[in-house]
Amino acid sequence: TRQVRPVKKLEINDLIQIAGMLGIIGSLVFVGLQMKQTQTIALGEQIQARNQMLLDSQLILLGDEHIGRELLQKSNIAVLNPKNLSEEVSAVWRAMISVRGVTIQNAFQQYELGLLPEDVWRQADERISLHWNNCYIRPIWSNLVIPTFLDYLNSFPDDCLSNFD
Repeated sequence: TRQVRPVKKLEINDLIQIAGMLGIIGSLVFVGLQMKQTQTIALGEQIQARNQMLLDSQLILLGDEHIGRELLQKSNIAVLNPKNLSEEVSAVWRAMISVRGVTIQNAFQQYELGLLPEDVWRQADERISLHWNNCYIRPIWSNLVIPTFLDYLNSFPDDCLSNFD
């Protein structure tokens, strides 16, 4: 006949040790997740600061420029054809498009890090598409943006319109 071995009962000390180990493991996982979140936020702040420096340097060029105010009052600058503008107005338009490129790229980078809500991103995505469809804007942005954002831009359908007003 087979003998049945008695099941060894866990003692209270063993249960306390197991609970302690599970608590330590849970704490380590929590700390790891907090560190990852902190790193992501710090990276987002670094991106924001870098883009703000670039924006500040470009905004200095615009200063109290009356041409820029007039351009914004007349129409959406994303759909302007710079060939229909004077040389002076076209230069201000290019500066404004550069600023837009940096701010939209910043939104892209913040979204990629998970720091921009989906509804805000959808709005930015629509603006990106509108700008990217103006083929006069493409060379300006192509010289400004980081490779991952340029890859994103190039994923849009090629609906380049060069005959905007």
